Amino acid sequence: MTKKPVTVLHITPHLGGGVGRVVLNYLDYCRDSSGYKHKVQCLEYANEGAKTSLAKSGIEYSDDMYLNHNALLSEVAAADIVLVHWWNHPLLYSLLVREHFPASRIIFWSHTFGAHAPYVFPPAALNYPDYFVFTTPLSLELPAIKALSEERKKRLRVVWSTGGVERLIKQERVPHDGFNIGYVGTVDYCKMSPDFLEIAREVNIQNAKFIVCGGPSEKEIASEAATAGISEKFTFTGSISNVEEQFSKFDIFGYPLASYHYGTCEQALAEAMAAGIPPVVMNNPTETLMVKDGQTGLVAEDSRGFAECIRMLYNDIVLRKRLGENARKHAAENFSMKKMADSWNRIFEEIIVLSKSDRCWKGTFTGSEAVPHQLFLESIYGSCGQFMDYCNAEDETGRQKIENEIIGLGKESSLWRAATRGTPAHYSKFFPEDGVLAEWSRLLNLR
Repeated sequence: MTKKPVTVLHITPHLGGGVGRVVLNYLDYCRDSSGYKHKVQCLEYANEGAKTSLAKSGIEYSDDMYLNHNALLSEVAAADIVLVHWWNHPLLYSLLVREHFPASRIIFWSHTFGAHAPYVFPPAALNYPDYFVFTTPLSLELPAIKALSEERKKRLRVVWSTGGVERLIKQERVPHDGFNIGYVGTVDYCKMSPDFLEIAREVNIQNAKFIVCGGPSEKEIASEAATAGISEKFTFTGSISNVEEQFSKFDIFGYPLASYHYGTCEQALAEAMAAGIPPVVMNNPTETLMVKDGQTGLVAEDSRGFAECIRMLYNDIVLRKRLGENARKHAAENFSMKKMADSWNRIFEEIIVLSKSDRCWKGTFTGSEAVPHQLFLESIYGSCGQFMDYCNAEDETGRQKIENEIIGLGKESSLWRAATRGTPAHYSKFFPEDGVLAEWSRLLNLR
C-alpha cells in the first residue's frame, strides 16, 4: 500500500520578494518528493511571478485569504503540519491574535533577526507554535529567547534560509570597463545604510561605478545623489529579474546595511559570495556571521572604513581573487538548498509524531475584540513603550510629551518611517479606520 504523503500547509503574509524567492525555490526543489505534499495560503497577494512558479511546481495555492479566515482555518485543520512564515505583518497578527486556531501542529519560521523593533519576538508568539524556528543562530542570543523556560527552549530550532546558490557557483565575470561596485537588494534607508551616498563620495576612485539594483526608493536616492553632485558615480537599475547578469559585471559586492536592519540570512549577499564576488559589509551581527573579515570578504566598522575597504580591493587584484574564491567555497558549503531542505525534513519528522492541539493567542490583547492599534502593540511587545504610554496618557500635557518621543523615533531611524516593515503606517494601510495608527504614522514622519 502506498503511504499517504504528509500535507504541509504554508501560511505566508504574501509571496514575492526575498522571502518569496526562498519559499518558491524550496517548493520547486521539493516538488518530486513523495513524502510531503505542500500547499500555500497567502494572507495578502501572491505576485505574478510567484503564481507562475507555483503553477510550474504543481503547488496548490490561494491568496487574499485575509478576506476569508474561515476557509483558511479549515485548511489549517485539514493539514498535517502548518508552517507559518513569520514576520511583523498586520494581516498575520490579525489572524493570530483574533482567531482561535483549530487542532493542528504548528511551526513558526521567523524571517527576521528579532533584535530591533518593530521586528521583535513577543512571548505570545514564541509560545504559540509547537516549534519556533529561527533563520539565524544569532536570534538564540537575544534576551527574549534566553528568558524562555528550559522546556520551551527544547522546541527551538535554526534553519538557515536560502533561495539556493547552486546556480551561481560557476558564475563567471564578463569583461567590462571601469570598476563596478554592486549592490542588490532593498534600496531604501529602512535597510541600507543612511551613509550610502557618503560612502560613494568617500571612495573617490575615478573609474568606479556603483550599480544599485532593487527598490522601492531608488528614484528618491538617485535624486539625492544628483543634488549632492555625485550622480555620475551611480547606475540605479530598479528591480531586476536576472541577478546572474548583474553579478557577471560586479568586481566587488558593496553591501552597507544600517545598524538597525531587520535581515537574517541576506539572500543577495549569499548569492554574491556564491558567484565569487568578494563582499564588503558593515560589522552588523548578520553580516559578520556570514563574512569572515580577511578570509571571505572585508568587514568595516564605519562608513569611512567601508570606503577604505573598497579602495583596498581596487588596488589589490590578488586579494580580490583570493577573497572571492574563499567566499564561493563558503557559500557552496553553507547556503545550499539541499542543506535547508534536509533541515526541514528533520523537523517535519519530529513534529509529525506530536498530537494536534488547538490554541489561541495569549498576550495583553487577544480575541476578535482586539482593535488594530492593539495588534500593533502586540507585535512590538515590551519595546518602544512610547506607543503604550500614548494610549495610557491621562492628560493632554502627558500625551504631548509622549508624542515628542514618538517623533524622535522617526528622526532616529528611517525604519520607523517606512510604509511597510511592520510600522504603524503599515498597519494603518490595512486598517485605515483606526485613528490611533494614523496619528502614530503622522508623528513618525514629522522631520
